[in-house]
Amino acid sequence: MSTRGPTLSAMSLLLPQTRTGTVQSSRLLDIHGDRYVEVALALDDSGTTPVTGRVSATECPADLTPGERVRASFTMGVITRIVRD
Repeated sequence: MSTRGPTLSAMSLLLPQTRTGTVQSSRLLDIHGDRYVEVALALDDSGTTPVTGRVSATECPADLTPGERVRASFTMGVITRIVRD
């Protein structure tokens, strides 16, 4: 049994935070006239399961490519912003 406190990888995505990772896939979407970027990210500290989501095109570069390094902001488990690292 460990006596150390929780590590960053054990931190819940429900807490507001910014995490670094690598883009696995990205595609531009147009839903009823609103533009979004659908992304899959491999976060540096969250194991092998990718995190996926749709981010407003105003809060994410539309031309992300697989392998690019990014910082993703989360609020209540939802990706709210992505910027290149």
